[in-house]
Amino acid sequence: MSAPWHISTNCSLQMVVARRYRLCSSVVLFLDFDDVVCLNNPFGGYDVALALANSPRSTSEARYDCDIDPWLRLFDAKAIALLGSLHEEFLPKYVLSTSWWWLMDDNSLKEALVRGGLRFVADNMHPDSATPKATRPDLRWTEISNWLDAHPEFCDAWVVLDDELSGTGLCIAQPEERQPFIVLCTEGVGLIEIEYRKLRIAFSLRAGQRELPEERSVR
Repeated sequence: MSAPWHISTNCSLQMVVARRYRLCSSVVLFLDFDDVVCLNNPFGGYDVALALANSPRSTSEARYDCDIDPWLRLFDAKAIALLGSLHEEFLPKYVLSTSWWWLMDDNSLKEALVRGGLRFVADNMHPDSATPKATRPDLRWTEISNWLDAHPEFCDAWVVLDDELSGTGLCIAQPEERQPFIVLCTEGVGLIEIEYRKLRIAFSLRAGQRELPEERSVR
C-alpha cells in the first residue's frame, strides 16, 4: 500500500531541504565587520580590543559613558537578525576578513562575537578562520584569494559580505561570474534588507538552484 500523497510530498520536501543545507554548509562566507555588522556607533574594534585587554583609557580616548555596556551595542541589531536568518536558512561556515584581526587574536575575535550577540558565527567558523594577513593590510580581494588558494576545495563555494569602503578590490575588474557572490554594504548603513536578498540569491546559486528564493521576512 503506497503512502498517502501528503506524506510522500513532505518527505520529498524534506529531502530537498536537506540537500540544500548539505550543499550550502560547504560554502564559506567571508565576513567583514565594520560597516557590515558593526557601524561604530558608538563602539568599534578599538573599543573591543581595549575592553578585552582591560586597558585603562584616558579621558580623550573615552567615547562613551562607563555605565553603558559596550557589548549590547557593538553589533547592529538589524544586521544580527538578518545574518542570523541567513545562517538559519543556509548554515554557512565563516571566515573573517575583517581588519579587526590587526587589533586582536582569534580567541579575542571569537569572544567579541559571542559577547556581541553573534555566537552562531563564532560556533561555525572554518578551522582556518581568518584570511591571511601580510605585514600590512592588503587589498581585501587579495587576502580572500590567498585564502582560497590555500583551500582550493572552496574555489566555487564562497560568498563575500563586505562594504564599499574597506572591500578593496572587490568591485573593480571582477569577472562577471563572480559578481553575484560579492555583496557590499553601504558605509555607515551596514547589512540591511537589500543586501540580505542578494545574499540569499548568492547562496541559492551556490546550492545549484535555478529559481530565485521566495521572499522571507525578518523581524
